[in-house]
Amino acid sequence: MSHYEYFLIFLALVFCGYASYTDLKTQKIRNFCSLGLLYVGTLSQLMAWYLGTTTPLYILGLFCGSGLIAFAFYWFGIFSPGDSKLFWGLSLIFPLSLFRNLSGALSFPPLILALNIIVPYSIGLLGYLLYKFVLMRNKLDLFRYFFKSNFQKAALLEKFFGLLLFIGIGSALTYLLQRVGWEPDRFLHLVFVLVAFTLIQKLLSPLPKTPVYYAVISFVCVWLAVQATPSVSVFLTGFAFFLGLYLVVFVIAKQLVLSLASVTLDSAVDVNGLQVGMIPAEQIVRVEEPDGTTHYKKKQVGFSSGQDDNIVISPDPAGLTTEEIDQLQSLAAAGAFAEFGNRINVQPSIRFAPVISVGALLTILCQGPFYSKMIQLF
Repeated sequence: MSHYEYFLIFLALVFCGYASYTDLKTQKIRNFCSLGLLYVGTLSQLMAWYLGTTTPLYILGLFCGSGLIAFAFYWFGIFSPGDSKLFWGLSLIFPLSLFRNLSGALSFPPLILALNIIVPYSIGLLGYLLYKFVLMRNKLDLFRYFFKSNFQKAALLEKFFGLLLFIGIGSALTYLLQRVGWEPDRFLHLVFVLVAFTLIQKLLSPLPKTPVYYAVISFVCVWLAVQATPSVSVFLTGFAFFLGLYLVVFVIAKQLVLSLASVTLDSAVDVNGLQVGMIPAEQIVRVEEPDGTTHYKKKQVGFSSGQDDNIVISPDPAGLTTEEIDQLQSLAAAGAFAEFGNRINVQPSIRFAPVISVGALLTILCQGPFYSKMIQLF
């Protein structure tokens, strides 16, 4: 790489360091840092075009693709707006020569950076939760919470519907990849399936959950699975694979991790003690009964769900606003949360700028997805 490209990498690390410092100190990333990195990253791409190392079409795809991934992180409630802009700028500033040994989708900087952020963070979080589990005095509380929240009739029906949706999406995506002649490695293939499933779930979440909704979506998913498989044996093999993957990832791993995080990390806070910036660890939903009465229930969710008229609060990395706290306190004063003891579970806030900085450092050191270097070492 040239001295100019090393200078771009140095700038990326400087911006990451400053963003991590302000995020840890003030829980905010200054616009000077996030927007400045986005500005410098855009200029670096235009300079690369001037030097003849890239094309306008690639710059447009990189700008739009990294922006969509950054927005997805924000839309799913993982990143705050400042985190998303920081990710967007980092995706643009990396010189293409850093990934000269890669080809295909794995040479796309935003995808590499996303993998180097999410996978190590997930491994680290899981290790920390397992450590907290080992230190727990009453481990039975975790399993009671797990069975209580996941083995009720409504929860089981919802998981069965999720299984049909997962099989339909997985089969359709696998069929499309085969049709276009692209066969990514198994890990990346699984990532695409999981991301597509989560995205479809997010898009379907605002729709009213009526019997017609479940019947139509289930029929479409089964039809897609049947159409995407050339024979009965292939269908049964694919069904068994996606069934096992769904049970392991979304029933056992996800729910156990959410239950463990809720038991070990979340704290119950009185509604009158809520403060601006606190992050809810659960969703509170307004339920209207056929007789006209209204009550409120809590729901455990993995990601922030789009706000609609029946969702009072939902996990959001931006935290509670003054207006939301006033609304919750008014409802509590009216007795809406008496069933919960007027207490709401709050999760610890996560400073993602240092996590993004670690992902950027891994991207620079490994010159691609970090797990590919781990495979080479072992």
